[in-house]
Amino acid sequence: MTIPVEGFNVNKALGFGRIGTHNPITNIRSYAAEGDDLEFGHAAMDGTDPEKQLKLFASASGVFRGVIGYSTDASNIDNSLFNDKDSVPLIDQGVVTVYVEEAVNVGDAVRIRHDATGPGNFRTSADAGKTVEVTEGAEWREDGASGTAVKLLLNPPFTISAD
Repeated sequence: MTIPVEGFNVNKALGFGRIGTHNPITNIRSYAAEGDDLEFGHAAMDGTDPEKQLKLFASASGVFRGVIGYSTDASNIDNSLFNDKDSVPLIDQGVVTVYVEEAVNVGDAVRIRHDATGPGNFRTSADAGKTVEVTEGAEWREDGASGTAVKLLLNPPFTISAD
C-alpha cells in the first residue's frame, strides 16, 4: 500500500511567485537581477547578459523568460522585491502563481504589460502598444480576481506577439 503524498497539490491561496503545483516538470533557474524592483510573481525578460541577468518585463521586443519566483533571500523581502545584483529564482517551467491586474478565467489569453504603469503584470485583455500576448508556452490553470495570485502553467518554448 502506498502512502499518499501530503501537499502534492496545493489548493489554498498562495502568494506571488510561489510554486502552485509540485510536479516533475517544474524548472527553476538562478540569475542576477539587473536593476531594482523585480517583483515576485511578475514576468521577466533577458537582461543585458542573457546568460547571467534578467529584469522585469518592460519591452514589447523583450524575450519572455518566465516568472520571478519567491525567495527569502530577496534584499527587499518586506516589499516582495529583488534589488540590483540579487540572486533571483526564475520559474520557466511548471505551475507558478502570478500577479494579475484584471480578472482571468481558464482559457483566456495570457498577456503581459510592458509599459511604465505595470511592467511584468499579467492580464488577459489587449492594450495596444502596452501589452504582449504569450501565444505559446503559457496558460491559466485557474480563475482569479483582479489583484490576486493566479496559477499559470509555463511550458517553453515561449512565443510572444505585440498587441
